[in-house]
Amino acid sequence: MSFRLFSSVPRLINPTYSFLRAPIVRTAGFHASRACAFKITKPVNDGATFVKGSVNEAVVLPPRDKVAGSYHWDFDRLLSAALVPLTVASVINGAHPITDLCLGVILPIHCHIGFDAVITDYLPSRRTPIWNKVTTWGLRGATLIVLYGCYEFNTNDVGLTEVVKRMWHA
Repeated sequence: MSFRLFSSVPRLINPTYSFLRAPIVRTAGFHASRACAFKITKPVNDGATFVKGSVNEAVVLPPRDKVAGSYHWDFDRLLSAALVPLTVASVINGAHPITDLCLGVILPIHCHIGFDAVITDYLPSRRTPIWNKVTTWGLRGATLIVLYGCYEFNTNDVGLTEVVKRMWHA
């Protein structure tokens, strides 16, 4: 609603005028069409304008999917929690092939899940479908290369734990 003050000119000429008389406020309509324009409008029955059933009915949940939702979050938390004892075991016991193998698998998968979340958040498929696919497949390829590199490093070289130990003391 817009307001128009019509009594502002006499107040500018004579300042005591505002004390003698209250300002006159007139309202203008929201639009200039007829007053009965809303009565003529007919609702479109596309299924979204009315509620089906009652408010006491249960919500229909989508079917469970193991790659989405809480299963994905639980798997991510499991990997994150597994990294703590593996790191502690590697520090206490030193280089061991089993801990190097577990670190060489869990750490790249943990990083893959984290970078995949970044891609999902900042390059969503509904807004940038091409960049989403390019970066997702690039991440998958990089993860496979890193997994292969960890395998080669653990089997043909000193292992991940020994490299970290040597770099720490270097």
